[in-house]
Order: sequence, then C-alpha cells, then structure tokens
Amino acid sequence: MRESSNQCLGIMGCGQLSQMLGEAANRLGYRVVYLCLDETPVVTGLGSIYDVDQFDAFLDASDVITVERESLPDDLLRRASDVGLAPNYDALVVLRERNTQKALLDQLNIPTSPWFLAHNFAELESGFASLPGPYARCKRTLGGYDGGGQWRVDGDSTSEIPEDAYPVIAEAEIAIDLEYAIVIGRDEQGQTTTYPMTENVMRDGILIGSFVPSGIDALLADQAKAIAERLVGAMNYVGVLAIEFFLTKGELIVNEIAPRVHNTGHWTIGAVGPDQFVQHVKCCMGEPVTPPHFTEAAAMVNLLDDKLPETLPAGPIRSLIQTYGKGVRKGRKLGHMTLIGPDADSVRSEAMGLIKALHDE
Repeated sequence: MRESSNQCLGIMGCGQLSQMLGEAANRLGYRVVYLCLDETPVVTGLGSIYDVDQFDAFLDASDVITVERESLPDDLLRRASDVGLAPNYDALVVLRERNTQKALLDQLNIPTSPWFLAHNFAELESGFASLPGPYARCKRTLGGYDGGGQWRVDGDSTSEIPEDAYPVIAEAEIAIDLEYAIVIGRDEQGQTTTYPMTENVMRDGILIGSFVPSGIDALLADQAKAIAERLVGAMNYVGVLAIEFFLTKGELIVNEIAPRVHNTGHWTIGAVGPDQFVQHVKCCMGEPVTPPHFTEAAAMVNLLDDKLPETLPAGPIRSLIQTYGKGVRKGRKLGHMTLIGPDADSVRSEAMGLIKALHDE
C-alpha cells in the first residue's frame, strides 16, 4: 500500500467524474492532478492531453494514473501505463470499443445479445440476415454515450446509417423487461467487492434514475455478481467497473461494460461507505477493497437540461443534490439527486414522482 501523504493520483479528464474522483482522493489524503480531454472542464487541469509538453508535465506529476472515460488514444494510454495505469492498459483497450467488449463476453461465455461487426454498408446489409428478428440496434464501436451514435434499423433501412459512423456493431433487438447494473471493485491483490445492484430507468438511451434495492431475484443477483467477478479476474482489472444488464424472458444478458466509475453508482455517495469514487481511488492507489456498508434504501435521479426539483422530500427521506457546474444543453447531465431513507417503497415512490415531474412532461 502506498503512503497517501506523498502520492499523487493523475486523472485523465476534467469532467464531473474526474471532479468526484478528485474529491474522494483528497479525502483519502492523496494529491490530485487533472489533464483535460475534449469535454467542457468542470475542474482545472494542467492542460490538454493533446499538448505534448502538458502531457509530459502530467506524467511527471503523477504516481498513478486513472481515466474518466475509456475512449482515449492508444499512444497516450501506453505512455500513462509506463507511469502506472489503473485500470491497466489491456483492460481499457479491450473495453473501450463495443466490438472487442462483445468478443470478450463471447470468449468468456457470458450471455449477451447476438451481434456482428460491420465496417461498411455492404457488410451491414449482408450480415443482417444472421440476426434473429426484424430489427437491429446499430452502435458506433467507439463513443456514442447516452444514446448517441445509435440507430434502430430493419433490413430495409440499413442505408440510413451515415457513412462516417462505421464501423458499427449490429445487435439483435431483444424484448427488454427491466434494466439493471452492478458496480464491482477489485484491488491489486485480486480481492473484489460488489455494491448492491440497481434497477435503472432509461429515456432515449439516457439513464434517468436508479433504485436500490433493485428488487431483482436473488439468483439473478448472484449470477450478475459472478459475471462481474469473472470479468475483472480475466483482465487482472484494478479499480471500479460497472456492468449494465438487460433482463429478457427471465434471463440476464450483458448490455455494456464501463471500465471506470459510472452514473449507475452515483447513488453510493451519501448512501453507502465507501462510495464508488473512494473505492476506485483506494484500489488504484494500492489499498485493499472495502466491502460497502449499506443499511438504507436509496434512489438516484439525474438532473438534465435546466430542470431542478421544485420541492425536496420531507420526513425520514433525506436528499442530496450535486450539480456539476456545466452549461445547459439538451439532454446533458447537469447534476444528480440522491434520496435515502429507511423504507424502500417510500424512497422509490418519491423518486418516481421526481422522474415524472422532471422527465415525463
């Protein structure tokens, strides 16, 4: 384990995830430096990852480096790996693109929807017949978060995907009953811990809310935990990782994997100790994982555009609002609100009321 008072965590990114990671690192006694990507900065960085001198200064200042998002240039990840990168280079490379994610799931015999990779329109058109059902969901292999870079197509509309979107993966469209997620942490010694699963509410591919407890069947929850442990073990992964699941016809299948702290884990701030950000920093800096202590129900509601709740819950339900200091843009996450209380039904009901007021107009 490293001595926190002398160690510096370098974070590649200046958005809200980096902000919350930095706050967690500071609470643990670590120094923090940031290097900005191409996002709107929420925190002040040493400069841009694309400036050679600024990137060198960032590397020199860092003892360990972690990332806010996985879609980073290969050469920069390699240089960060020379300093000490968590999660490791190989894990980030395989998980940053959807086709290599899918291939890893297939290799590990982890259930996911049928898919194929298309580099152009001809490959998409010829491969479409291999998928069950009349519709497919096509996604850019890289990027395209929060519902962006995705198209729902049938055999007659594959030409609607713009040429510059390729390569894409084409996934069979499945009937989704519910959506869930699990967050797992793994330390340098290979020890793991998982947070309670969340049930997620989505709108147009954007996460709107998460509920804990999720109400998922115990056997399915055990299956999700086993999948998470198998994934991080296979990659010798260090840090926090999130997995999104679909429940379809009573079975869990993996939707996507995020090799970082994740929106579905924001509820852990204030609701459980340690939260996902503290857990990630601890793992990256060589400390052992800490099993989360969770005693109450919680829900997280994302705040999009410029919409804020007009009233806050009263009584036994506590509320925490965190804003990110970002400018307003349609569909943009500007903050989140966490509700915590002793009764799961009351917390869920309050959160659903907020979701209806903020997102179902």
